[in-house]
Amino acid sequence: MEVSVIIPCLNESRTLATCVKKALQGMREVGAEGEVVVIDNGSSDNSREIAMAAGARVVQEEIKGYGSALRRGIREARGIYVIMADADDTYDFLQAGKFIELLRGGAEFVMGNRFGGKIYPNAMPHLHRWFGTPVLTFILRLFFKAPISDVNCGMRGFRKDAVERLGLRCTGMEFASEMLIRASMEKLIIKETTINLHAGPPDRKPHLRSFRDGWRHLRVMLALCPKYLFVYPGVFLGVLGFALLVLAHIQDIRIFGMPMGLSSAAFASALFFMGLQIALFGVYSLILNNHNGILKDDKITTFFKTRFTLEKGLVLGGVILTLGIALGITTLFLIFTYANNLGYVNLSLARLAIISIFVTLLGIQVVFSSFFISLFSIREMLK
Repeated sequence: MEVSVIIPCLNESRTLATCVKKALQGMREVGAEGEVVVIDNGSSDNSREIAMAAGARVVQEEIKGYGSALRRGIREARGIYVIMADADDTYDFLQAGKFIELLRGGAEFVMGNRFGGKIYPNAMPHLHRWFGTPVLTFILRLFFKAPISDVNCGMRGFRKDAVERLGLRCTGMEFASEMLIRASMEKLIIKETTINLHAGPPDRKPHLRSFRDGWRHLRVMLALCPKYLFVYPGVFLGVLGFALLVLAHIQDIRIFGMPMGLSSAAFASALFFMGLQIALFGVYSLILNNHNGILKDDKITTFFKTRFTLEKGLVLGGVILTLGIALGITTLFLIFTYANNLGYVNLSLARLAIISIFVTLLGIQVVFSSFFISLFSIREMLK
């Protein structure tokens, strides 16, 4: 069998038969031998009987959720290629042939693009059309270099064997984003084709919840790209804090006519330390996800696998900690020697005290971070 069209279904008795018939016709038009598989996800109407009468094979999936239904449908599919779309007749299954032709031509994943086709009146809420989908699409392209223009399009086609290698896990609406992210990360051959989007039945209650499901899509993107969530923001804040810290110790620098005093030095040090903490969260996340097989090796995880050892981390942290303690002792000596009885604050010594505190904290952070990172390879350590 060449093609399986899978349709997740939850109480879609009014439109399901039309979708099944269109899917069968769409396959016939390109000479494809195929089947339609309806995944019933707990319908309380007669959707199951309607689907079978229209010529579909029906599979029952007890675990609720869009992702659960589609994962079951992919497992049950008998075709080399799989086409998926919703059961509300908003996607035109007669256009299935466009996906099949691209898959026959070597594509491993084909994404529909509603913005390149025609979006009929009332087919897409304005919030989704002008804000939600464009923003999520921009983020996906930025984070994962995905060559797609419509991240939320529900009509897609793919080689079954290619998608089965992706190890998809999500059970809800965010499954759609996870599928694209994994396909991009695994370097599948991704193509796009324009499709039309029709309005659903006017009194149909949509299964999609805009803000809840939009957040779940974004959450998956952030979870699978810790660099943009942690590493890059942390590095930016750390570099900014370090730059301000340097400026705070240059007497001639003024901002808006005011010299950078103690508050500026304390703020810069705190900003640097906060940036370090956030960046380290990113390192932890990358190593953890890599260790669990969720993310592949990159430069950061490769470095910690091949170059980092607990002993090296302890030596580095120990050197920084020793330097911070030495600076602190020196600061105390200078305060008691030259500034103990002054009636004003000695700015130079106060700045030095701030530096010594944060260098000491940095050394402590490196020491304990080294211990924490080493726990990811605890099995090898205990052999």
